[in-house]
Amino acid sequence: MYLLSLLPLLFFMYVSNNYISVSVHKLPHKKHKKSAPALSVVQISDLHNKNFGRRQSYLIRKIASLHPDLIAVTGDLVDGAPFAHAAVFLKKASRLCPVYIVRGNHESLAGNFAAFEQELKGCQVHLLKNTSADFQKNGYTYRITGLDDPRFLGKDKNYMPLVKQTLDKIVRQQKKDRADYEILLSHRPELFSLYTSYPFDLVLCGHAHGGQFRPPFTDGLYAPNQGIFPKYTSGAHTKNHTTEIISRGLGNSSFPLRLFNFPEIVKIVIK
Repeated sequence: MYLLSLLPLLFFMYVSNNYISVSVHKLPHKKHKKSAPALSVVQISDLHNKNFGRRQSYLIRKIASLHPDLIAVTGDLVDGAPFAHAAVFLKKASRLCPVYIVRGNHESLAGNFAAFEQELKGCQVHLLKNTSADFQKNGYTYRITGLDDPRFLGKDKNYMPLVKQTLDKIVRQQKKDRADYEILLSHRPELFSLYTSYPFDLVLCGHAHGGQFRPPFTDGLYAPNQGIFPKYTSGAHTKNHTTEIISRGLGNSSFPLRLFNFPEIVKIVIK
């Protein structure tokens, strides 16, 4: 009888950690580009080597149903040394459309990214290590810039000056070659005020896991590098010319459970 009474709770916890929700954000193009084609971006973040269905079948079906032009991965695909589920995901996702990926703090912590990168050879995956790549659609150029997590830059505390220095260098190299639309992929959302200092129209981030536990009317209870009752855990935030969209992520890391916080795929339509 005691075990039976626990079944609803166990079912709720299972669904809370395995049902994939989809959040959709629609953003306008720049005003002087009225004839620009619509772009569909699917953002994936913080998989943490979790498996959704046999060989990621559930996750891939969800993404395919959204018909993306490109997939943006904002870090923490892996969690510790194993990376089998993350590699399967990227191999299958790259068959749908081009995939652009940046490294999060767990790619650094795992210490085996070189082996993971080797596993992905032959896939249509663009790994952006403080570099940019252009995506063309109907003659319109979307520039996608990838920023390494501060752990790859040499710091995990007081890292804003180092991130600023890195972004300064990236933007300076691009100064003579502007694109029609600028997208930044960065794992950490708490640096939003810094990102708005640069010519990025859209910033995609993860890392915060939606605040892990999300009681009603909150943005979650805790996020790494933000502490208790964090500000940047999910959704869209706009300041000046820049919109930052934060994914709640798909997997878990040091704490294995989510509460009122379904795993999330984000779809962004720029039209």
